[in-house]
Amino acid sequence: METKNDVMAEICNLLSLEEYKTTVGSSVPRRFYSDVLDFFNLPDEGDATHAAKSIISAAGLDWKAEYDSSDSASGGGGTVTLAGLRAIRQSVVMLLDEQEAESSSNVFEGFDPAHESEWTLLKGQPIRRKMLHDRYGGVRQGGIAPSNRTKNIFLFTEINSNKQHGYEADHWIDDETFLYCGEGQAGNQSLTRYNYSILNHKNEGRSLRLFSPVSGEVTYLGELEIDDDHPYEWIKGFGRDGLLREVVMFRLKRVIRSAENSNISEISNTNFTFGSQYRLADELPRNVAQAELFTTDPNLLDRALQIHSLTQNMVAQWVLSHDLVPVSPSEETCDFDIAWKGTANPIVCEVKSISDSNERHQFRLGLGQVLEYAFHLEALPVLVVSRKPIASNLHKIAKNSGVLLLWPEIFSNYDPATLQLIEEGAPN
Repeated sequence: METKNDVMAEICNLLSLEEYKTTVGSSVPRRFYSDVLDFFNLPDEGDATHAAKSIISAAGLDWKAEYDSSDSASGGGGTVTLAGLRAIRQSVVMLLDEQEAESSSNVFEGFDPAHESEWTLLKGQPIRRKMLHDRYGGVRQGGIAPSNRTKNIFLFTEINSNKQHGYEADHWIDDETFLYCGEGQAGNQSLTRYNYSILNHKNEGRSLRLFSPVSGEVTYLGELEIDDDHPYEWIKGFGRDGLLREVVMFRLKRVIRSAENSNISEISNTNFTFGSQYRLADELPRNVAQAELFTTDPNLLDRALQIHSLTQNMVAQWVLSHDLVPVSPSEETCDFDIAWKGTANPIVCEVKSISDSNERHQFRLGLGQVLEYAFHLEALPVLVVSRKPIASNLHKIAKNSGVLLLWPEIFSNYDPATLQLIEEGAPN
């Protein structure tokens, strides 16, 4: 049987809000209504019942006596009932449809093709989702959000929340291929609406931009494109209603730019005694000969891999986005990947590409390297891996060693100037 918490969870998912739970006496937190009102830019006044009436009225629906407990035998005052919450859910869906229709009708209105390439976000740069849409347009909820001001489609991923909302987990299947679940929380998904916009993005001249997580402060993870040879696959999954269904998983490839085409700004020399001007890692793929697997220094071999270069440059762009200056090692110093001057201390970073089979080996290698570099430079150590590790204890092991373990999807949680969490809570 559907509960208040179930309805609230669905509304929060529709609007990409933090999920709320009922309080003592099955009351809905007043802040829940405030968040919904704020989302639709509606005035936030009065008690919970007044707020609920404002939401329902904005959708053009009438308030009914059964929506609050004033007339109940217990005389529950201004408590909004389950029926009232369901009416709010219906109102939210209607308001979103109106918002989407308005957005769609204005697609490219006033758009200047001369500015189509003016994408200013750097890979690894955090930005609040609200600000992203204020700048580029598009609907502000859900995982797929086409921009109505530029030729971009924003894709949002949050692996930990996929299952609870009826989606299959988005994931990298290799260094350059990302499987992304289509839209639709219940019933069989279809290649319509936003799913079609992903499939057809090249024909429409649109770029796919990947972000994580789906709400709050999100990190830009780079540009993707549909795999022409194998654009999608159908798999069996369970929807939010718990029923088996067909789900589309899009096969997306990284879009790689050469070093000359990177959007990293020119970085001037610094006065650092331990480094020199940052040298952009070449992101173009390179084939590693079989012999090198046995004869090459593992650290040099890792740096030859494309995913290492992508991740290292993403660190540099994350640092730059906070008005800090990344540096590369000079000939006289230890061979770190990237460093920068924090608020109080130098910070040194080792980057490791990882896979399911080698993450522990790479973690151990990187941990030892960055601790040595930090000792010589009297710096704070950071170990960055190319994706979230499977082993859940690596973050704790690193912390106990005095090392911060990061991966691109959680850059937005941290300030590179201090390495402190921006928001409460540890990465999952």
